[in-house]
Amino acid sequence: MATARKSKVIDTNTVVIYCRVSTGKQERSGLGLEAQLDYCRQVAKQLNLEILGEFQETISGKIDPQKRPTFCQGVTLAQENGSKIMVAKLDRFSREVYHVAGFTQKYMWGKQTPDLLMASSPRMSQTEIYIWAMMAEEERRQISERTIAALAVLKSQGIELGKVGRTAHIVRARANSENAIAFAKELRGEGLSYSKIADRLNKIGLTTSKGGQWYAANIRKRLVSIGIN
Repeated sequence: MATARKSKVIDTNTVVIYCRVSTGKQERSGLGLEAQLDYCRQVAKQLNLEILGEFQETISGKIDPQKRPTFCQGVTLAQENGSKIMVAKLDRFSREVYHVAGFTQKYMWGKQTPDLLMASSPRMSQTEIYIWAMMAEEERRQISERTIAALAVLKSQGIELGKVGRTAHIVRARANSENAIAFAKELRGEGLSYSKIADRLNKIGLTTSKGGQWYAANIRKRLVSIGIN
């Protein structure tokens, strides 16, 4: 566990940026450190936040944040200045709900735990971020269950699953898409616009059947096709 210095609330209009990737392969993807950093800088500028420090780390998101050396350095700087910790997206902090709960509910460093700020949804409160994490975990659980069920159906039909790499990928993508549309139906029922629904799905990480992002146009097309305007 990292040892925190006594917090000195100097200026709450400051932020410490934290960027993380798990592997070098991920770094070469669209989730690279530089892409995250640029995004956070842009949002900080839009919010008129002064950036006090930028920390980058290659480490698994499953590792306890209190055991991530670079993250702890960022936390210490934030504590010293009463700053928030900014990440590009919640999964750049962690996909583990208990990590998000421990940080946003001030369990990790007690009252000295800095607030977490998501560049993708900077207006969210700490409690809203926690709820968001729980929703995302539930979506992933449902996708997993649908994937397992779909593979079982394929197996019952005599399809050889030993060569399932491509098949499993397609099945997972379809299950992901079905989950997205089910969620989109609920959001539409709540009165959200197509563009806001697309934004919500993309932030959670739900993709189309081809693994792409959602837009107002394809959301509208899919919902209209099942009788929802």
